[in-house]
Amino acid sequence: MKYVIYFVSKENEMKIQTTNYGLCTVEKKKYQNNDNLALILVDEDGQQVTNISTNVFPMGENEFCANHYNMGATLWKDIMASGFFKETGEKVPSGFCEYPVCVLVEN
Repeated sequence: MKYVIYFVSKENEMKIQTTNYGLCTVEKKKYQNNDNLALILVDEDGQQVTNISTNVFPMGENEFCANHYNMGATLWKDIMASGFFKETGEKVPSGFCEYPVCVLVEN
């Protein structure tokens, strides 16, 4: 399967071609309580597919804890194959889970 990665610079949108949800857009926002990076994947109809990030504790600029436990492995692979994000190798424990720390790669 081929992955098609789109980056529309004039609107600074991140587009990801997914296996099961078609072409999706990453909405970049901030969590209200601590201004952490909040990333939401939305399909072409404007429906939320998943939260890419989760808000565990304050993070650095463009860092986030990946919410990969609440999405399928295929979707996580699609997101990481986009090239917009990179895992740092660090993990953050929360409850019974460990969330990988990722950074937003500026293109």
